[in-house]
Amino acid sequence: MTILKRSVYAGVGNPTGINFNRNKGLILHYPLVFLIVFLGLVLESMGQFQSKSSDINYIEPNVDTGTSMATVAEDVPLAFTDQVFPLDDNGNLSAPNDLKVQVTQVMNNLERTLQAADTDLSKLLRLNVYLQKEEHSRPVREFIKELLPEGAFPAITLIVANQAREQVLVSMDGIAVAPMTSVTSRGVNLPFSKGLYEKTNRAAVAVLPTGRKVFIAGQAEPGKDLLEASDKTMQNLFATLAYIGASASDVVQVKAFINPIEDAAAVEEVIAAFFRGQLVPPIVMVEWLVEENKAEIELVASAPEHYNDKEAVSYYAPPWMIQATTYSRIVDIKAGGLLFTSGLYATEGKDEEEKTRNLFETLSRILEKAGSSYDHLVKASYYPSHEKGREGLMKVRTAFYNPERPPAASLIRIQGTGREGIYLNMDMVAVVPD
Repeated sequence: MTILKRSVYAGVGNPTGINFNRNKGLILHYPLVFLIVFLGLVLESMGQFQSKSSDINYIEPNVDTGTSMATVAEDVPLAFTDQVFPLDDNGNLSAPNDLKVQVTQVMNNLERTLQAADTDLSKLLRLNVYLQKEEHSRPVREFIKELLPEGAFPAITLIVANQAREQVLVSMDGIAVAPMTSVTSRGVNLPFSKGLYEKTNRAAVAVLPTGRKVFIAGQAEPGKDLLEASDKTMQNLFATLAYIGASASDVVQVKAFINPIEDAAAVEEVIAAFFRGQLVPPIVMVEWLVEENKAEIELVASAPEHYNDKEAVSYYAPPWMIQATTYSRIVDIKAGGLLFTSGLYATEGKDEEEKTRNLFETLSRILEKAGSSYDHLVKASYYPSHEKGREGLMKVRTAFYNPERPPAASLIRIQGTGREGIYLNMDMVAVVPD
């Protein structure tokens, strides 16, 4: 893998290739400077370079959009944020009808959220953006680009869906590189992160430590109403946690796809009840366009080390659940870095099947550049906005996946993909082997 590592020079020390001698003046080692510049241009032209912080490798960064096709981090701690809304410090909504003000407020709140984990926007790996209206996609991308620090090119996924709060035009959650830690930790509650049910026991951010980590695929248990379905689903998820040797304190993020979204506050309270006696981890609520009173909930968690495990990544299901050939119930990671793609779109082709096949070819290119493969996919999120998008996915993905190593996944029907006329948006997480 070829990488351009950008040096940081902020007035301390000297840039590479320049020697300052008080008596002799400024001496430039020209051959070294020219060599570094030449190599840098060559490597960056190949679609990869390393962030200023040296923690993130950007795959195909785009200076026009301010995003990358994917980001890669080694086995380092990762900060997962709560769903961040455009609320001020008093918990009041900022400018109900002003998109730019709301995006700015969300990004400011996200920065403060990350600071609670001793990190910041420059360390973002992925930004998930939830839009109320599809026509807001282009301006929101522009606003985000303006607000990101120079040199930051995170992966970004856009989802169009009704918001969990009234008059909200945009909300976000993020994943960022965090300082080294050996245990799962949850940051303090912040004024704008009390959750939809307005409690102060809510963590704005949680840190996934290095070492063993698990992605648990979305589960959806039936119930007579949405709250019962959510409660039963959480019970099964916690049974899954116990099966892998983890517990409530190991969970770093809960993501719930529900219908109707108007009941999000009540569903959050059901989820929070499973974390009594501790800070509730970040929770993200997304509208799911299915029949009412359904919830699909997924988890990210750390887990105790199993020293007898030989495989860097394992794919399996608890004994009471069936392991499919197209998705895994649990993906268990013991070693390796992580790759996060941006939302990938099924755009080019004569029909949805060909478009989806081209989407997976794009994924193939990204995986190869990062030094990963389909045997190391760990989490897939599929967001079709039309049955055509779902059908194309179903026809194509089996041609690319290893049936013994499919990623954990959630398949959620949404209102829009962030691009008008495009029916499938998909993002991935993969392990990059050591």
